[in-house]
Amino acid sequence: MRAFLCIPIKDDLRNYVASVARELRERVDARAAWVQRENYHVTVRFLGEIDPMLTVDLKRACQEITAQTRPFEIGIDRVGGFPNLDNPRVVWVGGRAPQAFQNLLSQLDKSLSQLGFAHARVETLAHITIARIKGRLHTPLQGTLEGITRPSWPLRADRLVLMESRLTPQGAIYSPLFTLGLARREDGV
Repeated sequence: MRAFLCIPIKDDLRNYVASVARELRERVDARAAWVQRENYHVTVRFLGEIDPMLTVDLKRACQEITAQTRPFEIGIDRVGGFPNLDNPRVVWVGGRAPQAFQNLLSQLDKSLSQLGFAHARVETLAHITIARIKGRLHTPLQGTLEGITRPSWPLRADRLVLMESRLTPQGAIYSPLFTLGLARREDGV
């Protein structure tokens, strides 16, 4: 089964990201697979094909980390592309990864490596994928971004989800396998 770890986003941010994606969709001059609104999330770690039995160990490892990680905010304030704006393969909405997000990624990387996953780079950006570009852009993304609405939204990260991703001809279908809340202080925050 194909799986990834993510931070889910609430409907108000989902709607906002969809409005930015609509604006971009009208301007991107290349074939692109646009992510469906209900599939928006902040990517934490793509795991790839895993044995379904591994979910028990993944949950245990993630529980130890989420129990020690307080909720935090990510400022969603830019649109970008990976690997670059001249020839992106992925278009995203996101922002600078706060230290709490980087710490979460680092702790997960250590735990996942003990389960046999390769080490991953700790990201300095948190992102929500909105499109995957098929082929080459006729105009660099940088030029396309000029004049579009710039995002400015705080995302409260308070849960970690292991998601299964089933690929279909109509697009990916995501199903949560487990959801873990991030630790709360005794005063409930």
